[in-house]
Amino acid sequence: MAQPEPPGAADVVDRHCGSPPCQPDADTKAFTGRGGAPADLRQAQARVDKIYRQQEDLSRLTRRVRGRTFYLSVHRRKATGQVHLRWRAAGAGARAGHIPWGAIDAYFAQLPGALREWYERIHRRVIELNRRELEARLALRHACK
Repeated sequence: MAQPEPPGAADVVDRHCGSPPCQPDADTKAFTGRGGAPADLRQAQARVDKIYRQQEDLSRLTRRVRGRTFYLSVHRRKATGQVHLRWRAAGAGARAGHIPWGAIDAYFAQLPGALREWYERIHRRVIELNRRELEARLALRHACK
């Protein structure tokens, strides 16, 4: 047997385009971290954090090379939030500082064979990490919206 509608129920249904009133769509497990959007946001942030740790590890690795003439530094752009690896010349003086991407091959060419190959592998990893950081940061920005 159908239950009678309370007085004024028809007015409420009409205001909601023919559907009964309900709560706005939200995560079913609010504040527990088990909902959809917060999980996406956490995963995106975890990917970005993992890439940042990998960049820091690679930078530390290149600083431990004996007699190094250059190393990787982690550079953070305040305006965009971008974090990327850059090659820098070791030491002090006029030659110390950032090495442009185009000139890095000239620096590699001066190294002995095995060391040159190692630096070339590291350089490929740098390019990959910098690209992945851009993609992960963009995904995080979209997850925040």
